[in-house]
Amino acid sequence: MSASKKCPHCGQWSGWHHNAIDRCEHCQGLLDPGAFDRQQAQVARQAEEKKHFTVDFIQIDPKDPPFTKFYKSIGLGFQIAFVSIVSFILWLLALLAG
Repeated sequence: MSASKKCPHCGQWSGWHHNAIDRCEHCQGLLDPGAFDRQQAQVARQAEEKKHFTVDFIQIDPKDPPFTKFYKSIGLGFQIAFVSIVSFILWLLALLAG
C-alpha cells in the first residue's frame, strides 16, 4: 500500500513507500532525512562492531620464500592454539556461571 508524504524541503506531496531512501518527486530531496541518518548510523555502527570483534591471523602468501612460510606456519599454529585455549576457558566460565 502506497502512502503520500509532504516533502520537508519543497512542501509538495509525493508518493512514499516508508523507506528511508524515498525521494521527493519534485525536488529529489529525502522525504524522511531522520530515518536516512539513523539507517546510515546503524550501518556504520555494524561495520565498526564487525571490525572490533575480529581476530586477524597471520597470512601466508604463496609468493613467500620457503623459510618464511615455515616460520609463519609456526606462528599461525601458536595463534590458533592460543585462541582455542582462550575460547575454551571463556566457554567453561560461561558454563559454570549458569
